[in-house]
Amino acid sequence: MSQEQAPTDYLVASRMQRHDLHKLHGLGNDFLVWFRPDVPDDAAGRAKQWCDRRTGIGADGLIVTIDHRVAPRFVLFNADGSRAEVSGNGLRCFAHAIAARRGVNELDMIAETDAGDRALTVTDALSDTATASVGMGAPGPGPKIGDIDLAQHIDYVRADTIDMGNPHIVIEVADLAPHDIATIGPAIESHFMPTGINVHLVTPTADGIRMLIWERGAGVTEACGSGACAATAIASLSRPDESRFRVEMPGGSAMVDVGAELTLHGPSTYVAALDLAN
Repeated sequence: MSQEQAPTDYLVASRMQRHDLHKLHGLGNDFLVWFRPDVPDDAAGRAKQWCDRRTGIGADGLIVTIDHRVAPRFVLFNADGSRAEVSGNGLRCFAHAIAARRGVNELDMIAETDAGDRALTVTDALSDTATASVGMGAPGPGPKIGDIDLAQHIDYVRADTIDMGNPHIVIEVADLAPHDIATIGPAIESHFMPTGINVHLVTPTADGIRMLIWERGAGVTEACGSGACAATAIASLSRPDESRFRVEMPGGSAMVDVGAELTLHGPSTYVAALDLAN
């Protein structure tokens, strides 16, 4: 069977196996997935170069993927070259890429991340669009807001910080429409330097939350998996009878289950295999 005649599942597996660098996205939150035996010394520089949307390939981050068969290692560098602890959307793309490269359509695995181990499940991995779930762990307390005057930046209902292995501030507003997250996000994040913070504006919906996203190290993004979990954790405090939340983001919707830990469900879409110039 020629490649032109091959069904999608053969094509995805073949591309994954023949190339080491790939582009995938989770609801428009896009990543370069780079299969490596270890983390190169120049990984941060590569991330900054490759993720640039004008002079590089373009992505929100670079995932160095070390496929140890027992517990694959997930190492994420943001578009600005900074190292991030974890990413829910990134982990879904990571799981999709590993399963397809192994030539299997379904896979359960434990991934090692800088935020600790995460349980991943992926189905339809040999298709261009897979479905993946990530056990994101239990939320913890975030950085202190303290004397920060958020009202100088935004008219808000409430604000909470939370840690999902990475730091988030979730700010509820009456209406998302009037707010420019590209302006508000960096202004609020500046109060949390040098560590930085992911900034989310949210408003409740009948079955969950709608949100806008500013990610540290990447800027405005179409979706944020760990942010969806952070926003759900806050929302669930006032909605204790709800166990599943739909989180609507500019790139689409993800589902988050609330339990002993938060579980993120959503798609991963394969975009392209890429040849390294050097």
